[in-house]
Amino acid sequence: MAPAGLHAVVVAADPFRILGGAAGIEELVATAPTDRRGDSVDALRLTSLTPAFALVLVLAVTVPCALLGRRAARGIGQPGIVGEIACCLLLGAALVAWAGWGGPGSPGREPLGQVGHFGLALFLVGAAHEIRSGVARLSGRAVMWLSLGSALLPMAAGVLLAVWVLRTDDPRLRGTAPAAALVLMLAISLAVTAVPVLAGILADRRMRHTETGRLALASAVSIDAVTWVLLAVAVGLTTGGRGGFGTALAVLAVGIAAAAVLRRLAATAALAARAARHQRLVIVAVAALGWAAAAGTRHFGLTDVFGAVLVGLALPADGERGSWTVTAGALGRAGRALLPVLFVSTGATLASGPEAVLSWPALLYGTALAVAAKLVGSYAGARLGGLAHTTGLRLAALMNTRGLTEIVVLQAGYGAGILTPALYLALVVMALVTTALCGPLLWAVDRRAPVPEAVPEAESKAESGAESADGPNSPTKGRSRK
Repeated sequence: MAPAGLHAVVVAADPFRILGGAAGIEELVATAPTDRRGDSVDALRLTSLTPAFALVLVLAVTVPCALLGRRAARGIGQPGIVGEIACCLLLGAALVAWAGWGGPGSPGREPLGQVGHFGLALFLVGAAHEIRSGVARLSGRAVMWLSLGSALLPMAAGVLLAVWVLRTDDPRLRGTAPAAALVLMLAISLAVTAVPVLAGILADRRMRHTETGRLALASAVSIDAVTWVLLAVAVGLTTGGRGGFGTALAVLAVGIAAAAVLRRLAATAALAARAARHQRLVIVAVAALGWAAAAGTRHFGLTDVFGAVLVGLALPADGERGSWTVTAGALGRAGRALLPVLFVSTGATLASGPEAVLSWPALLYGTALAVAAKLVGSYAGARLGGLAHTTGLRLAALMNTRGLTEIVVLQAGYGAGILTPALYLALVVMALVTTALCGPLLWAVDRRAPVPEAVPEAESKAESGAESADGPNSPTKGRSRK
């Protein structure tokens, strides 16, 4: 006879029943095997454990789940983040359905959320520093038009989606957030392009140092830089109407000014030399500063995302081997390793809520608008920038990648109460679908035209190092390799 907990495991693995929310969970409990006393039999009840042990156990399950999802996605030619997010969200829902863990008051639930948000803060410090490094290289007509086309048309599509949500007047989708905040949030959500996932896709396809890859990354960086500011404004509108908007602008101004001052101080020769001598201490100090800044912006009614981004922008761009770049890279990798914890925590929160039901109309409308607007807008922007037809098609496919940045934005909107659980879940699935489309779309374009010659990573790094050492106008730049 099969083990008593096997039924719950198999049923919990069904995403359609998990996405049924509270009703699906009730069905799981109702159909689970029972013992002679009529109590549900579970392989493990985390609610009976101490908070520390429950936290350790959930973390121990999260690591292999994330690795399995990443490997499965890559096995079918998809970015690893797609499988990782999907598996971790389902794991959170399975913990609710199978082990009865994840709701308010569950042992270890609050510390798990704190670990996830700490990882998010570290990841954003690294990601924002990458934006800071990339902004200095942004220039040219092609980048400007591609950025405008890839942002403005998707924002307009987001406004259309918000109008549909407001007109339906469905409380599961509408929620209680101010209309202005919801409209701005959905506009941002459809305009995002994920820099970290896009960089990974370009590296896997050996396109990162081609003209197409550089253009895509430069435009994605510029769009994301604007996204964080607009996200802070949307959260500010939610926290207190006009007063919240004023607070958001004040915190934005003070935060940007503080980041500029800190960047100037960190760029001085004396402080840079000390940072190089005490690298480990600097990493710990910047991590603490990022966490404190995130808590500070959250205290003033903004998302903690903005505080961490400000710290990342405050770190000087000092070259690939500079102490500040090494610090940002180490924190980004550490935060990236902790992000699956945030996904599991979010999945458990959604599954334990009374409104955690996937809205299929919202998913269909949101995905259709997101894909159409991003593809058309990016292609039109590329063509207006003077790029060839095939290059425009490739850029459109690449810019449609939303991935991890989109999840972070949606998490901030959900945490601030702008997005309801049903709308949040629909947009998360939209982000995974649009990211998964990148590979097939690029394959379709490559069938019509040959792939541009990729620059080997070793050669490109050597060129980048020589260029940074000699300067962009160095006489060695442009010489052919022999």
